[in-house]
Amino acid sequence: MLTTALPDNIQSSVIIAAALAGLWLSGRYIHETLVDRTTCLPDLEHLGEPTKTKYQGKAIVCGGSFAGLMTARMLTDHFEEVVVIESEETFENGGRKGTNLMQHNQLHAFGVLVLSAWRKLWPDADDYIKAADGRISICNNNLYYGRTVSLPPGFSHEWVNFCRPTAEAVLRQMTRTHPRIRFIHGSVTGLIPSKDGSDTVAGVTYKLANSDDEQPLDGTFVVDATGLSCRGSKWIESIGYQSPRRDYYDPFGAYTTAVVQLTPEAIAKIPWPKPYSEVGWILAVPCEVGFETRSNYITRWDGDRISFLQSTFNDLEPTPKTKAEVYAWARSLPMEPWQETLLNVMEEDIEEMEIHRCRLGELDLRFNPVYGQGGTKACMDVCALDGVLRRARRGNQPHQPVPNTITSAFLKKATPRAVGIMDFNKALDYPWGNTSIHFPGDTPTQGAMLLSWWKQVAVAMSYSDKVYGMVQEVLQGVAPPTQLFGGAVIWTVLKVKLGLV
Repeated sequence: MLTTALPDNIQSSVIIAAALAGLWLSGRYIHETLVDRTTCLPDLEHLGEPTKTKYQGKAIVCGGSFAGLMTARMLTDHFEEVVVIESEETFENGGRKGTNLMQHNQLHAFGVLVLSAWRKLWPDADDYIKAADGRISICNNNLYYGRTVSLPPGFSHEWVNFCRPTAEAVLRQMTRTHPRIRFIHGSVTGLIPSKDGSDTVAGVTYKLANSDDEQPLDGTFVVDATGLSCRGSKWIESIGYQSPRRDYYDPFGAYTTAVVQLTPEAIAKIPWPKPYSEVGWILAVPCEVGFETRSNYITRWDGDRISFLQSTFNDLEPTPKTKAEVYAWARSLPMEPWQETLLNVMEEDIEEMEIHRCRLGELDLRFNPVYGQGGTKACMDVCALDGVLRRARRGNQPHQPVPNTITSAFLKKATPRAVGIMDFNKALDYPWGNTSIHFPGDTPTQGAMLLSWWKQVAVAMSYSDKVYGMVQEVLQGVAPPTQLFGGAVIWTVLKVKLGLV
């Protein structure tokens, strides 16, 4: 009614302004929805914040590796007591005396999302990392994709380079400092069903290390953090429930890892591009369907060690078995002059090289219960569970019962985030000739359009540091995948196609 009394030009302006405001609000809502659905950033924001109320009883974490340690620390914000049951014996410094983990001593870099979560959970995480000779640096892996790719000025996201055993020891050291976390050296053998007939558990049964006596441990919240062994599925089946379906695919990938211990003399001979104390990731040459069948990654670990990872897919050629083959493989792929000098010095001056070969196989790509394992997946799940536990509270009651909807709420939140990442991985891996696919309904051409767009974006980022920065943010989990379909990326892709760059 008000607008009818206004001049026509003002009415038009009001209508246009209202339409623009509506579009802005709709766009903002869609953006926030996509961020929440595809990343854990909304939950990461509150990770580690103390809560005024707690849930009743104790929380039990089954497994004491990455996921278990991060989960235990997070659960102290929700429970008065947290118990971690880990099967492997550990040293005082947090390291393991032995390990059942695959890839335990392989090349690792812990990404932006992981480092951010550690800093949220442990405010003094940087001090522990630096004390262990971990390398915190800007998230730059010296990527070569047709040319050396650079990050844009002002790019500030950080990650950390050190080997997995050191990283896990640091996490265990930090977790042990918490007064409400208790560790048990033993193995969980099963779940204790609730006596009230509900679909909940009342604790676990376990055996202490070097003991055959099974004993109960009461708890109101149980987390399966056993990773690839998927023990939770067996426990669920043992009390009469169906375990999650385990879908997988096998790209027939193989890789070689090699580690060289630098000497002070070798370090002095190498023309490092920046102070040696700041050197982390050295080189990344990825493989890609239709572009390059081999990869070569080199990074500097803690303890003055250089780590190689050299891989291929579909068994197209055997990965290196000897020191000479490792260096030959590296030299056959692009690198800068200083990196070539690094290889020459190591080959000539250092005799020892620790080499391991592995084929990925089916087990590495079986997913429980929602696709994937590893540091980043653990971080995403910890953030999702923390968010669910925070939202499930009702009122200000100091000790609240644990709602029986927590598991379903967690899966509802975590699933789309994991599925999005898995769809991208499928698009990259399925086209390799004889990938074995065991996801119901999937085909080798699934994701072909996504792969086509990714290849164009990858070429564009080699011409634009801005696009590369946007790609890194998405790959590191600190931006939604839709960022790769934004105006800046599309414009750069068009310029590349038109030969304007």
